[in-house]
Order: sequence, then structure tokens, then C-alpha cells
Amino acid sequence: MKKTLITVAALFAAVAAIAQPNGFGGWQMPEIKMEYSQKFADVNYAGDDAVYHNMDIYLPKVEKDVYPVVVHIYGSAWFSNNSKGMADLGTIVQKLLDNGYAVVTPNHRSSADAKFPAQINDIKAAIRFVRAHADEYKLDPTFVATSGFSSGGHLSSLAATSGGVRQLEGTVGECLEFSSRVNAACDWSGPIDMFKMNCDEPRKWGGTPEEALVGHDYEEQYEQQFRAISPLTYLDPSDPPLIVFHGQKDNVVPFCQGVELYDEINKLGIRTELHLEPEGGHGFNMYTDANLNAMVDFLNAAYNESRIKEDFVPSSFNQPGQDYPMVNSQGYARFRVHLPEAQSVVVTLGLGGRGGTALKKGADGYWTGTTDGPMDEGFHYYHLIVDGGVLNDPGTGFFYGSCRWESGIEIPAHDQDFFAMKNVPHGNVQQVLFWSESTKECRVANVYTPAGYEKGKKKYPVLYLQHGWGENETSWPVQGKAGLIMDNMIAEGRIEPFIVVMTYGMTNDIKYGHINEFTAEEFQEVLVNELIPYVDSHFRTIADRNHRAMAGLSMGGVTTRLITLRRPDVFGYWCLFSGGTYSPADLQGLQTPKGIFISCGSKENPDGVVKAVEDLKAAGYNATSHVSDGTAHEFLTWRRALYTVAPLLFK
Repeated sequence: MKKTLITVAALFAAVAAIAQPNGFGGWQMPEIKMEYSQKFADVNYAGDDAVYHNMDIYLPKVEKDVYPVVVHIYGSAWFSNNSKGMADLGTIVQKLLDNGYAVVTPNHRSSADAKFPAQINDIKAAIRFVRAHADEYKLDPTFVATSGFSSGGHLSSLAATSGGVRQLEGTVGECLEFSSRVNAACDWSGPIDMFKMNCDEPRKWGGTPEEALVGHDYEEQYEQQFRAISPLTYLDPSDPPLIVFHGQKDNVVPFCQGVELYDEINKLGIRTELHLEPEGGHGFNMYTDANLNAMVDFLNAAYNESRIKEDFVPSSFNQPGQDYPMVNSQGYARFRVHLPEAQSVVVTLGLGGRGGTALKKGADGYWTGTTDGPMDEGFHYYHLIVDGGVLNDPGTGFFYGSCRWESGIEIPAHDQDFFAMKNVPHGNVQQVLFWSESTKECRVANVYTPAGYEKGKKKYPVLYLQHGWGENETSWPVQGKAGLIMDNMIAEGRIEPFIVVMTYGMTNDIKYGHINEFTAEEFQEVLVNELIPYVDSHFRTIADRNHRAMAGLSMGGVTTRLITLRRPDVFGYWCLFSGGTYSPADLQGLQTPKGIFISCGSKENPDGVVKAVEDLKAAGYNATSHVSDGTAHEFLTWRRALYTVAPLLFK
């Protein structure tokens, strides 16, 4: 429940805080070079035709059925009742529009029009109007955030922290049955505690905007009324995420205001950020690309969080009995680890460009957090960064990737049936050891044999299936679920059974940026002259080119391409999974392959893959392309590739 520290009568007599007596709230950018698809001007949200109850609604250029909303409030020291046309339009508002947010810029009553809480009453009325008329203006009523500069920043923070405080709702407008709560807030240089306006020095009263709004000079008997305007008065753990921006050279609202707001919010475990601009004044030098991007990132995260379904279940790759990490039906991942002595815990899994997912510490020593958006379907490697050190998540199994045993999580795929564990006959994945004379060591391979292999005399074709950089012979059987994919395809009658051989491709000594230096010549010797003879002599294989295929994912695809082009006499089928392409020029003068398969995820280079296969077909080659919908450089892309190519082999 919200704290009610002041009486109703006191609230209606209290005033909103601002900084220096003559401050206007900083320079507001005029409406110049704005880009939007629609503008609804002078929409009256109170139904009274008063100019101070008008607002403008802007929709982004990229048209959608519905837009999340940010209500952005101008700064004016609460002296203006009609500054919506200069509400940071060329900076904050344009950035929000460019990133898909509808922006509402409301007027509100000034200090000359009415006393506090009239100003917050008006902002809450505007928010209620947005929700009530969402369909009319293509607005998303489930996500309404606030933003504001200076006095507008104060009102933005106050709207965020006073959700559910009846005394501040007011009776403005005709939409009182709708909620005025907000889902996130941005505070740009806003005052939040007039008693510490000068940081460590006592507030200097006399002719201040706060006193003008209260209607009399500050006296101790009115202190509760002055404190009533502070967003801090209403803080509690149920408040929405709030981001704070402040200039360290602000001579109107000192930056200690922003620091105090951040500190108090952070104590409650509410997601918050503080961005102090070293050269920032009161508006000047504040709207940097970095700050505007941080605002958008913060709002995006809040927008995604507001849509998270609480149907989380343990990941299928968890260790027995471990609930975390968890995944939900939307693709979000949630983590929880017990590290009571840690100072910082970050999970490397998260949306690109944001450095993973920072976890939040609870009083019980558990760190918890949810990704800032849905992850792509399928398997993902990750680890924990704890106080700068790299650790694995004790809740998951370990999977070899990035040249180390990593944690891993499975985001349920909508088409996961093809690699699911089913009640069908299952084959066997066995580890074999073979001597490599070229490397003078005993090497390892994992060999899949189909169900019933051990009982018969039938001979089988063989697919040599390679992993990617940083992985090894365990990657396809475990992360790739190759055995289950094969079992299900055979049970469905989708393919005739064949053997699959998976071994370490000797790729991991190659560093990023040096893949072009990789020749695969050492591995070619191991594969062609040592492993293949071992497999042909220890398993019932059809030991000829037309019954032998090679495929690889990522760097395994690079390996496949290099070896098949040098030894077309060994492999009849050549398959690249996110590992490059072939061209007719590559194949000129070579023994013609029986089939070529090239694939990737739709988030990789699909145009290049499709074009390469079109060129091969035009040159007379039997070539097929495959693009995995909605995936990038990850195992679901490659599972789908195996499922797609298997029926094309050994025809």
C-alpha cells in the first residue's frame, strides 16, 4: 500500500518544487525538423476547452496498428500553462518517435492558474484520457510511460511514484474509471526535494516557485505541505522502473537531486539507472546520443517487461531438481542464483548490445533477473560474470562451447516436435577411440547408429557431421540433438536410416578474425585417411563416395567446404549450415557432387545463400537452399538444417 504521509487538506494546499526563483526550466527546443506520420493537435483531455488542458499526440513515421505511449511534460518552473509546442520536440520527442513510441505532450495548469496538486491532477487526467481513447489514436493502453524535463521531470517522477494515491488523482476529465498508473518514467533534471535543492546547504526560501504555488511563504507549520510534492514521499517497491538524467554543471537544479532520487529508488529494488552528464547544464549538453539511446533502451526494456507472462517453467537443460534458469512461453529467460557475498552478477545471455542481463540482489542473498526481451527460440550458451569473474550457473548442465564448458538454456521452439524425446525406437550414440598416426594420439568420435543396427547385417550410408568453432564432438549429440532428430525422422518414415559420425574438427586454435587462415589440412588427414577407414572397418557402412556425405555448422561448414572441394572423390553430398557457400566457379573441373545443400538463419545472410543456390542450379548442379525462419547463428538454425537435408541425402 502507498504511504499516506499528509492529509487531504494539506495535499491540496501543497506545491510543486522547482529550483531557482527565476528558472524557466531550461531552454526548450522548438518544433523543427520533426518527423511523424500523424499529429493530433490541441486534443482537450478534460472536456472543458481550456488551453491548459490541451495536448498534442504524435505518431511515428513507421505505421503500426498500435503504439506504446510516452507522455512527455515540458519544463517551465510550473509557470507556463501552454508550452506543449516547445516540449523538447526536436530531441527527446523525436528520438521516441524514431523508435516506435507515440508521444503525447500535454499542457497543464500553471502556478497562476491553480495550486498543487492541480498540476499532477492534470497529468494523471491526460494519462487516463490516453487509455480511454487508445483505439481512436492507435495507442497501446497497456504501456503508458512518462518523461519530462525540469519541472516536467518532477511531474514525470511524481506520476510514477504516486500510482494509487487517491489524493493526487483529482477529478479532471471524464475518464475517471481508467487508470493513471504508469509503466515507466524518465526524469530529466527534475527537482525532487526542495529542502536539499542546494545539496548540503539549507534551502534558501523567499520568492521561490514553490512558495508561489503554495500561496504563502515557507514557514515551519507548512513544511508537510512542501514535502508533499516530493516523489520520494510516495515511493514503495511496487513503483515502475525509473531512469534519471542530470547534468553535473546544472546551476538551476543541482545534480544531487538526481542522485538522491536514484539512491532512494535503488534501495527499494526498483529497476533504475542514473546518467550523470559531466558537461551537462540545465538542458544544455544533456540530449546527447548516448543519453537519448539510454532512454530508449530503458523504455524498451520496461515495455518488454510489461508484457512478460508469468508462465515460467524450468529449462529442459537444467540439472535434475533445479528450478532455475526458467523460460516462459514468450521466450523470456529468468535466472536466480545464490551468491550472498557477491557485489555484481550479470548473465551474459540477453538482447544484443546491452551486455547481457544484470541480476538484482535480494535480502536472502539470491540474485534474480529476467532478460530484457524474448530470446530467439532454441539453445543458447551463457555464463555468469560475478564481480568480474566468469562462473557457470549451477542450475544448468554444462555444454562445450566457446572453448570451455558453458552453461546453456533451451528457449522452447514452436516447432520443437521434430527434436523432442518421443516414444519411438531410439538409436545409439557411442563414443569410439581411434588412433591418429598423423597427430600421434588417440582421438575421439561419437557415432550414431540407428535403432536395430546391432541386430542386423544391413550396411548404411554415413554422414560426417561437424561442429562449429569453440565446440567439439559432444556438441551435435547434446546441443544439436542430432540423435533425437534422426530417431524421429526414421520413425516417421521421413528418411532411410544412416549412420552419423561426429568428431572434433581441430578448429579451436583459430582465433576470431583469422578464419581465412584456416586450411583444415591437418583435419583432412585425420578425417579422410584415419577416421573414415576406422569407421568403414568397425561399422557396417556402404564405403563409397555416393553413400558418404559431409556437413558442418559455422566453422564446421568452412571445414566442410575446404575438404569437399579438395576431395570431391570422397564425399558425394556437400552440406553447409551457416558456413559459407559454393559457386559454379568453385566446382569447375571437379567431380560433380550428387547434391549440394546450403542453409542459414533468416537473421544471417539468407539472400547470399539463396543467390548461391540459384547460380548453382543455373549451372546444372543439384543444389538446395534452406533458410530457417526467425533464427540467427544458433543451434535451432542447424537442427532445422539437419532435419531438412537428411531426406535429400543418399538418393
